[in-house]
Amino acid sequence: MLPQALTTHLTERGVTVLRGHPACGLSLQAGRWKGFGHLVPSSEDPGVLGIVYDSVAFPEQDGSPPGLRVTVMLGGSWLQALEARGCAFSQELFQQQAQEAAATQLGLKEPPSHCLVHLHRHCIPQYTLGHWRKLESAAHFLAIHRLPLTLAGASYDGVAVNDCIESGRQAAARALGLELDP
Repeated sequence: MLPQALTTHLTERGVTVLRGHPACGLSLQAGRWKGFGHLVPSSEDPGVLGIVYDSVAFPEQDGSPPGLRVTVMLGGSWLQALEARGCAFSQELFQQQAQEAAATQLGLKEPPSHCLVHLHRHCIPQYTLGHWRKLESAAHFLAIHRLPLTLAGASYDGVAVNDCIESGRQAAARALGLELDP
């Protein structure tokens, strides 16, 4: 459930969801939004990867008085294009892009009272065509040569938290010589 401040802020700004207008994959039910956040297709906005509703996902981190907290994740082809053009990255550039995304996606038009900008280069693996074959080949090589190495984590078996946990669980089981659950 989003804090009342967000619900009020969004509806005052004219955000319409589930009223026949294009929306960003969210739903409004009885005036309350629920969820972790949303992803943005690159065809819709190549610079915005997604937005996390921190106030909903992590309410225990709300300050006093509680406020609206969101994380706007930028990157993808937009960031690569900036790099290719030799553009200088700055906190101001990223803050402006994040504010524009929050305005477009969530209707948050006013500047934030606080903004933290962090650049994490190459932090989300991008699997290319043939990724799974490469993994199978690497696993085969490790097995044939009996190398004491296990591949685990976001670069191999999925970038989501649950994927990483399962990848670690399976890697630990293999390292201990235990049977893996199907």
